[in-house]
Amino acid sequence: MILVLVGAAIPVNHDRDSKDPDLKIYLVSNGMHTDIVVPLRTPMEDWTKTVKPEHTLSNSSKYKYVGFGWGDLGFYANTPRWEDLTLDTGFKALFLKTPAAMHVTFHHTLIVDEDTKVLFITTEEYSKLSHYIKNTFEPDAETGQSQPVAGLHYSHDDVFYKARGSLHLFNTCNTWVNNGLKQAGLEACLWTPFVEGIFYRYP
Repeated sequence: MILVLVGAAIPVNHDRDSKDPDLKIYLVSNGMHTDIVVPLRTPMEDWTKTVKPEHTLSNSSKYKYVGFGWGDLGFYANTPRWEDLTLDTGFKALFLKTPAAMHVTFHHTLIVDEDTKVLFITTEEYSKLSHYIKNTFEPDAETGQSQPVAGLHYSHDDVFYKARGSLHLFNTCNTWVNNGLKQAGLEACLWTPFVEGIFYRYP
């Protein structure tokens, strides 16, 4: 807990120049997990080249935003709801080297509420963040395309993809988001495994 408090208290990129931002992105939390949500298409980035709406159950062509959340594949597969969490699933995710996945959620609209933070960022920052997100996917060795996890969905508007890395006690889904913010030059904390460490930087 001391490490958590110290890591969250030390700011990173707190002196960034936020003048003349080019677009808005969002941090969306469910209280335990954080997603980075961005416009599906902009002149700077077309995410449909990396993630495919046709991989969702709805196969909608009207999505406007896409959210990215990294985590443990086994945890995602076995814990669609928090009440489904078991000791075995949690232990494997936190203490064993297990495969990771990227949970991609498409949105037609986005409601900004107390669980959402709006970030105004520049083209350069967005380019760095996009590179970080795309580099997390585990591409197919032959095609170079993102690899969807067959049969795994939480809703009609989401899809899971194979991802690099492995979640553990000191590298959680929220750590992944915080690291992305740091690499993009956005405000973040030195280290955090929890949502609060990220949201504290964006009151």
